[in-house]
Amino acid sequence: MMTMNEEGQNTGDIENPTPDIESASPAQTAAPTNRKWKVLLYTTVLIAVIAISVSLGVILSRNNNDSSVTSNPALSEGENSNDVAVINVDDPTEDEQVSTIANPTEVVSIDATSSSGTSSSAAATSSSGSPTSTIPSSSTTTQFIESNGPIEAKVRMIDPTAVQSYDSCDSLKDDIVNALKYFANSIIVNEVSNDWWAKCNPEDPNWNPWGGGHFGPPIAAYDGMAVSESAMYDDSVSYSSSVESASRGEDSYGTNNQVDGVDEADVVKSDGVHVFAAYGDVLYAWDAIDGTKGTSITRMPYNETNCTDIYRPMPIPEPFIYDYEDEIEEIDVEVDESASSTRSSGKKSRRRQQNRRRASSMPWFPPCYNQKPQVLSLLLHESRLTAIVSENNYNPIQPYGSDSVSLVNDYSQLTIRVYDVSTVPADGSPLTLLGERKLKGDFNAARSINHTGIVVTTSHVDTYVLANSLYRSQPLYCGLNNTEYEEKASKIAVNRSDLFADQLINELELSYGCDHIFQISAMQSGNTSDSSNGELLSQFVSVTSFDTSADYVDSDIPIALSGSFASGWMSSVYVSQDFVAALNVGSSYNPRTSSWDQSTFILGFNIGGPTPVPYSVGQVQGSPVNQYAADLYEGYFRIATTQWQWSNTDGGSSTTNKIFVLQLPDGSEDASMKQVGETDHLGKPNESIYAVRFIGDKAYVVTFEQIDPFIVVELSNATYPHAIGELELPGYSSYLHPIEIDGVKLMLGVGQDVNETSGWSTGVKISLFDVSDPEAPVEVTSLVDTDSYSSAEHDFYAFRYLPLSQKLILPLREYTWGSDGNFDGFMVYDVAVNEIKPSHNISHATSDEIYNGCWYNAYMPPRSLVINGKVTTIQSHTVLSTDLEDGSLEWSLNLDEDLGLSKEDCGSYFRILHTPIYY
Repeated sequence: MMTMNEEGQNTGDIENPTPDIESASPAQTAAPTNRKWKVLLYTTVLIAVIAISVSLGVILSRNNNDSSVTSNPALSEGENSNDVAVINVDDPTEDEQVSTIANPTEVVSIDATSSSGTSSSAAATSSSGSPTSTIPSSSTTTQFIESNGPIEAKVRMIDPTAVQSYDSCDSLKDDIVNALKYFANSIIVNEVSNDWWAKCNPEDPNWNPWGGGHFGPPIAAYDGMAVSESAMYDDSVSYSSSVESASRGEDSYGTNNQVDGVDEADVVKSDGVHVFAAYGDVLYAWDAIDGTKGTSITRMPYNETNCTDIYRPMPIPEPFIYDYEDEIEEIDVEVDESASSTRSSGKKSRRRQQNRRRASSMPWFPPCYNQKPQVLSLLLHESRLTAIVSENNYNPIQPYGSDSVSLVNDYSQLTIRVYDVSTVPADGSPLTLLGERKLKGDFNAARSINHTGIVVTTSHVDTYVLANSLYRSQPLYCGLNNTEYEEKASKIAVNRSDLFADQLINELELSYGCDHIFQISAMQSGNTSDSSNGELLSQFVSVTSFDTSADYVDSDIPIALSGSFASGWMSSVYVSQDFVAALNVGSSYNPRTSSWDQSTFILGFNIGGPTPVPYSVGQVQGSPVNQYAADLYEGYFRIATTQWQWSNTDGGSSTTNKIFVLQLPDGSEDASMKQVGETDHLGKPNESIYAVRFIGDKAYVVTFEQIDPFIVVELSNATYPHAIGELELPGYSSYLHPIEIDGVKLMLGVGQDVNETSGWSTGVKISLFDVSDPEAPVEVTSLVDTDSYSSAEHDFYAFRYLPLSQKLILPLREYTWGSDGNFDGFMVYDVAVNEIKPSHNISHATSDEIYNGCWYNAYMPPRSLVINGKVTTIQSHTVLSTDLEDGSLEWSLNLDEDLGLSKEDCGSYFRILHTPIYY
């Protein structure tokens, strides 16, 4: 075997070297036959040496002069190669060119300031906490992971330089193409490991027991700020105090928000004059004081399809197997002409066989299906109401031979609609629509900061479109050996990647915002091997902003967009007045266990200007339980996570619960959110975090496995966060809410009581913790409502505490598993420092109504409002107004009465509930 030195030259180290003529024995030199053999051998060796020298000269010349072959920084610095063949991907019409790349498990580093993805405008904070107009300077050395496949590709590992965005859409496209090549390598390498398909006989139509494969259609190529100091030092929430004077009945109709000044989207909104509710595909509005005065009903646009059949078989067209003959010709793939006619006839026979198999196994699909749209959430600011509407994208399997395919497979089509609510009709007529705009992605979260609306979505990229064309089971690869398959699949991948990138940028509508996109990176750390199977583009996280107060031209809402491609999955979204943190869960390598563990990668966006921009990057171990596990305070981002050690074999805890403290960039450093502190493990072994609440320089954490440790964490010193108080009690709290009664700081918890022996939940538990002495928290009182459940345990918008009257309103359900004794409504509790007791309940439906009523195909999550001392509760299909003190009924509203239901429209009481996920 021949080896090469660092410059790629022959070192002369050859296994089994040819014997030197002077070392031959006399007997050998005397024999004429041996002499002829030697002459022949020497001649062969001489020819081989000349051929090798010429080949090396060509390769060295190309490395030095030909720009079509990538200049590898690792090799130029003397890194050892691993003799891996690389196909020249820049000019697919040329013959295959071979070079070498660095060891695929070796990190290649370059200075971030010389990266091709140069920076555009972004915001950074100054040393005082105020931002500058440019991104933070960065001296971070970017690490790249080389791919071990036949196509040259390398990807960066996530680091602070990713916020530098792109200087053009061409630069973004280059990175998308590179990520696709990296992904293609993972497919090709895996397929090469199984050469079973090399035994395929293209002349035998029955060889493939699965009826062959089909590539599907070709990808359709389309034609051609500053984070304010007030936000950085935002004490996100304060204790609800009862030190108010009531000149009239108590009012409490705002949304239960996490951060002061940041209004969260919800299915019910009110300005104290009117109430607006998202009820399936209907936007309801009624008078807040007296709902019987009339309503406004705004139906979302809906193109209903008339279907005569419920199900019928999908028509079977003439099957079409796209085998990329045109693409192969473009990139000069050599085809054995002697076998082409045989393959053509065999292909026709094989298609007939596949057609018969598909006809016999064709699934049944609804001929037409168009689910009604759904109003997911609402934002309200002054006289503008924004509805976030979702329409399911129902895409039945496309017939074979379809002309195009979508690369972005969102579960729904999202639309924002802004309505004028300065005047609300009461005669059933709709609100006035001012503007609308379609958004890409599935809904994650939305916020309103004054007149600015912020919507966070996630689009799902269908990389299977590319992967499917590379699977060795495709007819195109039938009978090819490993080398032949690798060559053909590589060239197809290269050719399709460019088209894929163009179409993806078009479908995501990034062409006007490429300079506000995080640079594509692998969401992993700690090891240079791939932890995502090459999936760098599986989702695209978008942060969209728009002005709710603008005058829209032609009813079109202008938007500004920023975003990031990401692997892993979106866990939560935290939003302060000028900052959005998208918490994306990826992987980090644990050298102690030699395993990949969950890590949360924090993508920070600055929303302080007219356009969201990439701002910072951070990483912590584990994953958060919900949005309340994150918080921004005095320039520090705090986040509580649980990390699961699935491969734990040493008998220790299977979980690690910690709070991490990260410092936001201040302008003098790079864009990294630097970790400055972390706690030790919180709770007992094997417990996980169930609830978190950050209040100023304290955090309150609930962990649980069998008992409920309630832990107080001191955060006044960012570099030394540590637990200072702990309390153990049965059950757990899944939501914590700060209140204050008679000057005593308390934490109100809602969760479940749990039997310590069996571990089974016994009912809703409401706990009141005295945290005035953080080193000695005390559960001063609790109440258990047995055999019940409250959606406020996970749907925190359903929680309402009234500080003036010291009352707690919670939705409550009790089921008897029969037609009697069921309860669906609310419970009002009186809360004192030393006692929690039920005041009265509010029933929204009797057992008979639940089981025998006629209900619309919609369902309202439970919400409560208090206006002028009257409680308005909204649940399922009805609205009730009751007296806060005694629960006497004031008025009621059936949301289904004015919708013109017929018996054919009747549905069951309980419908699929779009309970908010706390992003």
